[in-house]
Amino acid sequence: MRIKLTAISRDVSRFLLIPIGMLLLSLPVCLIAREWFAVLPFLYSLVIASFLALLLYILGKKNDEISTKQTLLSVAISWGIIAVIGGLPLWFTALALGDTATPTVSYFGDPLNSLFEGFSGFTSAGLTMTIRESELPACLQWWRSFIEWIGGLGLIVFAVALLEPFQDQYALYQAEGRQTRIRLTATRTVRRLCTIYSLYTVASVILFRVAGMNWWAALNHSMTAIATGGFSITDNSMSAYSVPIKLAVVLVMIMGAIAFERHDRFLSGKLSALWQDRQHRLLIILIVSGCIFTAVEQFSDSGQFGWVNNIFQWTSALTTCGFSAQSVQFMSTNNKLLLSLSMVIGGAVGSTAGGIKLARVLALAEGILWHFRKPGLTQHQTYVRRINDKVLDPEQASRQVEAAAVLLVLWLLCLVVCILVLVKIVPNEYTLSDVIFESTSALGAAGLSSGITGPSLHWLGKCALMLMMWMGRLEIIPVVMLLTVPFSYVQSLFDSRRS
Repeated sequence: MRIKLTAISRDVSRFLLIPIGMLLLSLPVCLIAREWFAVLPFLYSLVIASFLALLLYILGKKNDEISTKQTLLSVAISWGIIAVIGGLPLWFTALALGDTATPTVSYFGDPLNSLFEGFSGFTSAGLTMTIRESELPACLQWWRSFIEWIGGLGLIVFAVALLEPFQDQYALYQAEGRQTRIRLTATRTVRRLCTIYSLYTVASVILFRVAGMNWWAALNHSMTAIATGGFSITDNSMSAYSVPIKLAVVLVMIMGAIAFERHDRFLSGKLSALWQDRQHRLLIILIVSGCIFTAVEQFSDSGQFGWVNNIFQWTSALTTCGFSAQSVQFMSTNNKLLLSLSMVIGGAVGSTAGGIKLARVLALAEGILWHFRKPGLTQHQTYVRRINDKVLDPEQASRQVEAAAVLLVLWLLCLVVCILVLVKIVPNEYTLSDVIFESTSALGAAGLSSGITGPSLHWLGKCALMLMMWMGRLEIIPVVMLLTVPFSYVQSLFDSRRS
C-alpha cells in the first residue's frame, strides 16, 4: 500500500497545534512567577513548533484520503514530534541559565535528558531525569505537570475535541487505545471526556488542598495524579506527605484508572457504575489483594507492615501512576516482582492508566477457560462466551482473545529486548529484578523507578526506555508500523524489480 505522505503531513500539522497552544498558555506562568529567564526559552520553543506546523501544513494536501494504517502512522509520528517539542523548554531554560542553573536544571543542558523528560511527560510515564524537583523553577514544574495532564488523556483526544474535523475521527480515537464511545459521534465523545477530565482535575485540587497540600502542590499533583503520570514538584515524590494526603492521592489514582465510560455513568447518577462491570470489580480485587500480599511480604522481610505506604505503593503501580511513598530500590525482590506484575496489568481500558489493561486480562482468562472446557462439552452443549459481562458469539470472542494475545506477546517481546539492553549497561549494584522493574515501568507508562533512570544512565539505556514509553503509550502497534516502514519500502522496491 502506497503511503500518502501529504495526508500524514496534513494531520501531523494539526496535532502540533496542541503543543503550540500549551506553550502559549505556559508563558503567563513565567510572567506570574517573575521568572524572566524562562520567557525566551518558551518563546523559542513556540517559534520552532509553529514553524514546523506551518511547514507540514504547506506540504500537506487538504483533500487526500487516508487509510487506517496511515492514521496509525500519523498518530505515532505526532506523538514522537510532540514529545521532542516537550523537551525544548527544559533544554532552552538550562542553556539560558548557564552556570547559574541549579544542578538539577543543569542536567537538562544535555539534549538527551530534555528529550527523555518530554517523552516521559507526554506519554504520562513519569520516569524522570530530575534529581531534585523542588529546585526546578515554577515554570518548569508547571510544564512537566501540564504535559503529563495533556498526555494522560491523550493528545489525539484533545486534537479531535478542539480542532477542525478530521476525516476519520474514530480511527484516531482508537489509535490511542480507546474503544468505547460514550456519545453518538467521536467528536462528542472526546468533548465529554475532556469535560469529565477537567471536572475531576478541579475536584482533585480541592481534595488535596483540604487534605493539607498548598495550592501550588495541589494543582500540580492533581494534574499528574488524574493523568496517572507521577511527576511531582517535591523531592522523593509523596514520601514526606502526611497520611491524609497519601490517602487522598490513592483515591485520585484509582479514579484515573477507571474507564471514562464508567465515570460518565457515575456522573449521570448511576452510583454503582464504578464497580458494576467485571474489569472494575477485578481492579478492586487486585487493589485489595495486592495491598495484603505486599504488606505480608514486607513484614516477612523487615518485620514491619507499613500499611499506608504499602497501599499507596501498590495502588500507584497497578494504576501506573508512578508516585512513590517509599524507596523502591530497597524493597525485597519479591515485592519488586509483584509491583512489576501489577504494572504489566495496569488499569481499565478507556482510562488514563497504562499496562495491557484489565479488559484484556479478562479476555485472555476467558480464552484459557474456553480452551479447557471445550473438550468436556457434549455434541448438543454450547459454551457461552462472556467477556466483561458481554455475551459474544464465538467469532467475536475469538477476535477479542486473539487481539489481547497479540498485544501480550508484543508486550513481552519489547520487555525482553529492553531488559537485555539494560542488563548490559547498568552498574553492577542493580540486580535483575531492578532491571525488570525499570523496563516494565517504562513500557507500562508507570514511572516508578528502582534507581536506574537518571542523568548518569548510559545514552543507550535512555533511548531504550524512551522507545518503551512511546510504544507503551500507543499500545505498541502504531510505533512498530512506523519503525517498519523503511523495511516495507525496501521490500516493495525488490518486488517491483522482480516483476
